Amino acid sequence: MLAYCKYNGIGVIPWAPLASGLLARPVGTETTRLNSTKGTALEKKVTSVDAIIINRVEEVAKKKNCKMSQIALAWVASKLSSPIVGISSVQRLQESIIEEIELTPEEIKYLEEPCVLCLLGYST
Repeated sequence: MLAYCKYNGIGVIPWAPLASGLLARPVGTETTRLNSTKGTALEKKVTSVDAIIINRVEEVAKKKNCKMSQIALAWVASKLSSPIVGISSVQRLQESIIEEIELTPEEIKYLEEPCVLCLLGYST
């Protein structure tokens, strides 16, 4: 969708670029917020492709010695300039300032590669 929008001059402002926190912590990490949605319509089920993407975000974050959320936001910043990030504290605000974190083309490709599986229908 981003390529289509860019080609046609359509602006995009993504909501929840951290996927409700899923891209901010390793797969399987439990939080109060995550637990509060279990069994409700708001529960986020992590597919096998989601897990691959989250694991890759974690891997790149470790390599760059930064937070997973910063890698996810750096990826968004490589595509557009106006994400809407939910901030719950001054610390989260400071962590969302990612001007010094830049992803290489290889890292961007590595993070995006599992999305091809989604396009092919592999999302369980």
